[in-house]
Formats: sequence, structure tokens, C-alpha cells
Amino acid sequence: MPLYNGKVSGQQVSIIRLSGGAPATVMVMEEMIACGARTFIGLGLTGSLQPKAPVGTYIIPTSCIREEGTSLHYVGSNAVVEPSPRLVKALMAACKVEGVKALEGTVWTTDAPYRELTPKIESYRSKGVLGVDMETSAMYALGQFRGVETCNILVVSDELWEEWNPAFFSSELQKAIEGAKRIIQHFLTKGLT
Repeated sequence: MPLYNGKVSGQQVSIIRLSGGAPATVMVMEEMIACGARTFIGLGLTGSLQPKAPVGTYIIPTSCIREEGTSLHYVGSNAVVEPSPRLVKALMAACKVEGVKALEGTVWTTDAPYRELTPKIESYRSKGVLGVDMETSAMYALGQFRGVETCNILVVSDELWEEWNPAFFSSELQKAIEGAKRIIQHFLTKGLT
């Protein structure tokens, strides 16, 4: 996986595209921390559990339901994992400047996407959980353990609140991903970090 290094507004910035899943993501983050990285902004995809979050919606996870195994190696099973409040505030400000709304709330992180069963989806939806992904809770746990700032912005790629509506290759999703890149670019270039 290529790693791109450079400077944005005088700050050292590295960009890397990772494969999916908590173990691989955290492994690369560990190596980046060993090389000096102290702030991580993740851009990922999420399945939506809520009708108010259709395909293309932005979600900034502020809490997590941990059903992946990686975070257990960093924090206890009852630990609450959260993003950096400073980064949440800065990303929300960048969204506002870009003229888009992002939802803040809980996401469910799992290692087993083929076990996202209807009763569990319905249960989490009734509790207000916004989406499901495969990395966020592990990234936040690593951030807390290593003392680095971490926050994700997720783009809804599929809808799970009724029949599954996958939109992985839709123009709507691609447009939203490009928008998320602009949000992160604004975050970096306008000194919001």
C-alpha cells in the first residue's frame, strides 16, 4: 500500500489507503505511530441502520459498540472508546464550511459482516445506533492506548434498515466520498487541526 508524505499548511501529512478490517488498520497505525504520527483522521464506509442516514450521509462516530477483537488488546472489555473531542469539533466545523451536515453518534464495529443479522440490526437501530463498520472502535481504542488523537468520518455506503440496499459502486456514493475528501482537505488546509 503506497504511503504519500508531504506538507499541508506547514504540517507534515501522510496519506495511506488501507484494506478493510480492524487488525490490518491498527497494524499500520501502530507502525505510523512508531514513525511519529500523532493525529489520525480516518475516512471509511459504513452501513446505515437509520432511515435518517441514507446512502451518501456523513457520520462522525462519537461512541462505539465494540464487537471486533482488536480493541480488546488495547483497552478492557468494559472500556468506552471515543474519538478526540478536538478532532470531532474540527471535522464538524469543516463539514459546516463545506456546506454539508454530518451526523454524530454511535456506530457498531464488527469483524463479522456476514453475521449482521436482522434481530441485531433491529435492536441496535432501536437504540439509535447510526451505522456499522469494521474499524472505528479498534482505531479509537488504539488512539486512547497510545495517547494519539483519532477521529473518523464515515460515508454511508449501504442501507440496512429495511431490505439491504447496497450502493457500493453508485455515483451517489462516489460523489459523497469526493465530498469527504474535500472536508478532510479543508480540515488540513485551514488550520483546523
